[in-house]
Amino acid sequence: MAEGPQNVALSLAEESSINEFAAPEARFECPICLSWLRDPVVTSCGHRFCRSCIQEWLLKETACPVDSMKLNKDSDIFPDNFTRREISQQKTKCPNIVRGCLIELSPLDVESHLLECKYRIPELPDSEKLRCTFVHVGCDQKFEDEPQRQQHLEQNIQQHLLLLSQAYSKFTINSAEDNASSTLAQANFWDPPSKHESSSELNQGDNLQNLLRALYEKIVFLEQKSREQDIIIANMSDQLTNFQHKYCNGTYIWYFNDFKNKIRAMKENPRIIHYSPGFFTSPYGYKMCIRINLSLKKPDHIAILIHVMKSGHDNTLDWPFTGKLTITIVHPNKSFKSIRETMMTRPELEAFKQPISDLNPKGFGYTEFALLDELIDADFVMNNQLIVKVSAQPV
Repeated sequence: MAEGPQNVALSLAEESSINEFAAPEARFECPICLSWLRDPVVTSCGHRFCRSCIQEWLLKETACPVDSMKLNKDSDIFPDNFTRREISQQKTKCPNIVRGCLIELSPLDVESHLLECKYRIPELPDSEKLRCTFVHVGCDQKFEDEPQRQQHLEQNIQQHLLLLSQAYSKFTINSAEDNASSTLAQANFWDPPSKHESSSELNQGDNLQNLLRALYEKIVFLEQKSREQDIIIANMSDQLTNFQHKYCNGTYIWYFNDFKNKIRAMKENPRIIHYSPGFFTSPYGYKMCIRINLSLKKPDHIAILIHVMKSGHDNTLDWPFTGKLTITIVHPNKSFKSIRETMMTRPELEAFKQPISDLNPKGFGYTEFALLDELIDADFVMNNQLIVKVSAQPV
């Protein structure tokens, strides 16, 4: 499914998004997940999808994602047993072929095979897994690598704050039992008794309970303020990012972070694809993004393609997009070593037509842009980061 000029050193192509194991023919590819059809169904408008993909789509939308024809999830979706049989007759190699597995099997059987493949990467023993930073206050989660742990920390802020508050409460109670009067006298989180009240009228247990209640209310208040500040900062960051992406005049620099872990994950699962944030050729121009994945034919090469994206003012633009595209892998220290390739668009390709969905499923670029080992040996990767620069200039 490649379109576009060929280059001696690089393969320039319009390519459908990478699937798990080998590129399916167009008739076997789901337009939503861009992978092999799983439990294929056909719609009343004649398009094929994975059953789960189209059902999930129709929970949010009421039209076909290909031609926007109205669809009813109960009456317009039909099993496609003929396509199911055709796919079952296809053969692909196990993704663990790089580690010695030579088994060939149907694309639909690969997932179940990977669960028992003797060449699969073994999981880390429990004793070697990374522990959550909050393990000492009760979080017992374990992780295979640092990105997993960071994701856990970002998604469980409230849970960790609750564990901290519970641990602090226990500490306060123990301290109060040892020296209640000293604690109460020095605390700033509660209102001291009136000077007109007799000390004999005070109940030490009630005062301790009031103190704990005040501490808990203080923690809740601080949690709320922290969350509000996080939302404000996130909104400001999004606004700044959107401003930069909209006024970059078609030149966008993508800092591809955590490079080694992402490459390792893509080697283990070729289905993984990474997309950059969207950027514009002008404030009201075309919207695009960059895609990085491993080459299907040569997994030791990195593929870099450009996808046209849908925006709110597409109806004011001329389609298909025509212009000049330049892709550069920037060397962080020696700019003369940067790898740069320039190409002109081809208006007849699907990649440059007005997008129907959020992202044009076809991309245009180089499926074998650079050899991974050469990028690492030539020090293109610094601080586990690869810098990719794209310039899109309409004509």
